Amino acid sequence: MALLAQQPAPCPIALPNGSAVRGGFAPSPSLPDFTIRNREKSPVLVKLEQTGRGEDHIYFIDAEAEMTIRGVPLGSYFVSVAVNGRFAPDCRTLASATAIYRFDEPFAFTSKTIQNPDGSFDTQMEGHWIELGDANRNDAGAAPISVTAFNG
Repeated sequence: MALLAQQPAPCPIALPNGSAVRGGFAPSPSLPDFTIRNREKSPVLVKLEQTGRGEDHIYFIDAEAEMTIRGVPLGSYFVSVAVNGRFAPDCRTLASATAIYRFDEPFAFTSKTIQNPDGSFDTQMEGHWIELGDANRNDAGAAPISVTAFNG
């Protein structure tokens, strides 16, 4: 009887901080940024889902680390967080997490063009900065969601 070769783990055990797990935006200096500070004692998966389009992007953030998504395309995004998430065998969907929540209001990434007194124009990008952590969930207007809702 031959021994079966041990199969490698289907998904990486750890990812570099800021890795795009699914989707991901091409960095662009002409689009707004989204900075996320993770104060959780565990890594998190942060999902941005564009409202009305269903397209989503998931990023891995190490425990007590910070990352910036450079160049989020203009629009509104629902933001969901999975604390200490574990992947399903497809390495793209969430199987379980210690806590899963979604911010109640979408985050709007916008730009505004302003005319200067000399007639020239400047464009201001309106991005976001958030801090994740146990104490911040309720204060920030976040509600628990299911694995199915996170993957949806």
